[in-house]
Amino acid sequence: MSTEPLAEPVQRSYHLHEGFYLRASVGFGYYYGSFSDGNHPNLDFNEHGGTMALDLLIGGSPSPGLSIGGGVLFDPLFGAEYSRDGHNLGSHGGFSMLVGPFIDAFPQPTKGWHLGGMFGVAGQSFQNVNAESGNGRERAVGIGGAAWFGYDFWVAGEWAAGPQFRAMGARTSDTKSGQDISAFASSFDLGISVVFN
Repeated sequence: MSTEPLAEPVQRSYHLHEGFYLRASVGFGYYYGSFSDGNHPNLDFNEHGGTMALDLLIGGSPSPGLSIGGGVLFDPLFGAEYSRDGHNLGSHGGFSMLVGPFIDAFPQPTKGWHLGGMFGVAGQSFQNVNAESGNGRERAVGIGGAAWFGYDFWVAGEWAAGPQFRAMGARTSDTKSGQDISAFASSFDLGISVVFN
């Protein structure tokens, strides 16, 4: 009498983070920026206020629970308060943006906890309150990074959604001829994230 050898176990594919990865997130939080003006060394200024976070990440999973790819993180500002030495300089809009590669990991590929990060090219739009002519709107580019963590609840076979906390920072400088402003921006946002993976 003989018995058939045991078949190889079938890998779980339902509620398992693997394959194509797509994540979209929206949130709200706090934004802070500081500006150093090389043309006006005694007239540094800063901005702060509420921000909205809009994120889009696209990639794939080289192994279950690990996703890599590229994405864009965008923080629009609808009315940041500008100040210098505690004195209000008005309210202005603007934005901060980060584009680059990311990594997002699920320590347990069938569960919802995840944490990730991104490093890339940063862009910033702000009001130069020291401008002597024009509307004072400036744009700067540089480098930046972001980190996040959250929990995704399964809502369908490949779809999950849940809360996420994200922090982002950037160091930029003005590229316009005749300007010499270096800027640092940081934001902290709490929102909702939806992922297909």
